[in-house]
Amino acid sequence: MTPYAVFRVGRPPRRPLRSRAAGVLLLTCALALPGVAAAVAAGPPDVTVTAVSPARCMRILLQQQDDRLTLQSDYDATTQTVIPERSAGILSKEFRRVYDMLEENRRLDGRFDARMAILSHELLGPLLPSLRKAPCVIFEIQPTSMHFALDLLPVDGTPLFVQKPVAFHFAAAAGTPEGNAAPESRLSPAAPAAAAAAGARPRAAAFGPEARGLILRDPETDPDDGTGDVRRLYPGSTFQLTTTATPDMFARSRYDFLLISGEGVVSPTWGRPEKDENDAIGLGEDDMYPKDLQGAAFDLVYFDASQLGMSKAFVDAARRCGAHHYLAPIISNESGNSSTLMLRYFFGGTRQGEAPMEALYRARKRIYQEFEGKVNRTEQIYYAYPFRLYLL
Repeated sequence: MTPYAVFRVGRPPRRPLRSRAAGVLLLTCALALPGVAAAVAAGPPDVTVTAVSPARCMRILLQQQDDRLTLQSDYDATTQTVIPERSAGILSKEFRRVYDMLEENRRLDGRFDARMAILSHELLGPLLPSLRKAPCVIFEIQPTSMHFALDLLPVDGTPLFVQKPVAFHFAAAAGTPEGNAAPESRLSPAAPAAAAAAGARPRAAAFGPEARGLILRDPETDPDDGTGDVRRLYPGSTFQLTTTATPDMFARSRYDFLLISGEGVVSPTWGRPEKDENDAIGLGEDDMYPKDLQGAAFDLVYFDASQLGMSKAFVDAARRCGAHHYLAPIISNESGNSSTLMLRYFFGGTRQGEAPMEALYRARKRIYQEFEGKVNRTEQIYYAYPFRLYLL
C-alpha cells in the first residue's frame, strides 16, 4: 500500500504583509515560521543531477476546488497532500505580486525574499524531505496557476530552478476522469492522432547533432545572433529572417524543432484561456497566431519571445501539432544576457545529448552562476530565471 500523508499548513501572520516597513518586519515574520529560518540558513543541498527521466521525477499536482488549493506530491512510492490554510485566491494574488515584480524588473529586496520564503513554507515545506532527494521536479498545474513562480521558490535558501531540473505540465481539472488519473497517465498522453497523420516525428528524449530545425530570427530581438549560434550547432536546419516569413509557412513544416526569436504579444489572462487567442509573434507584414501551427509537425517548440510562456493558446497549439516540449519565457526578458545565452547553452546541451529538461536546468544554472557577484541579484534572476519548459 502506498504511504500517504496529509499536511495542513498554517497561515503566516498577516499584519507584517500589509506593513509599509519594507521588508524588515516581513522577513522577521517569515523567519519566525517553523522551519523557515532553518531552511534559509542551511544553504543548498548537495544534489548530483544525472540523466533526467520524467519517470524518476517528483510530481507535484496543484488543484483548486472552490477557493481551496491542494498540492499532491508523488515520489518514491509515497503520496503526500498539502492543504495551505490561506485561500487559493489569496495565494494567487501573492504570486501575481511576484510575477508583476519580475515582469516590471523591479528590485528584488528583503520584502520579496520574505514573501517567497513564506510561500515556499506554505506550499513546499511539508514536502522538503522528498524534494531534497528527488533528482527532478514536475509541477502539474492548471491555467489559473500559470503565473505561479513555483520553481523560483527557495528550497534551503536557494531557488529551486538552480538546484535541479524543473518542468511544468497541464493537469486536468479536479473531479474529471483525467484529473483523477494516475500520475503516469496524466504525464504521458499519447500524441494526437492528427499530428501523427501529419507526419510528426517519433518522440525524442534528446536532440543530437543530426536534428533539424526551422529557425527564424528577428535581428531587433536577437541582436547578438543567438539563433545563428543554434544554426551552426544544427547545420541541417532551415534558417530564415522573420521579415520574410509568413504565417502560412508553418502548416507544411516538418522539423525536429521550431525556434523563433521575435517579438511576442501576450495578454496574460490569469486562468481565462478562452480570451488569449489574440496572442501573437511578430513576423514580417503579418503576425503569427496559435492557429497558424495547425498542420505542422515539431517535437520541440522554442519561442524566444516575451511572455510566450504565459500563453496557454500557444502551448495548446504546440501540443496539437505533435510537440512534446514547449519552451518560452514567462516574462519580458532581456535580449542579450538572458535570451542569447539561453539559446547558446540550451541548444549546446541538447546537441550533446541532454534531454530538454536537463538542458534547461544546466543553462539556467550556468547563467545564474556566471553572474553571481557580477551584477545585483535582481539582474541575476532576471537573466537566468525567465524560461519555462512545458511537457506536453
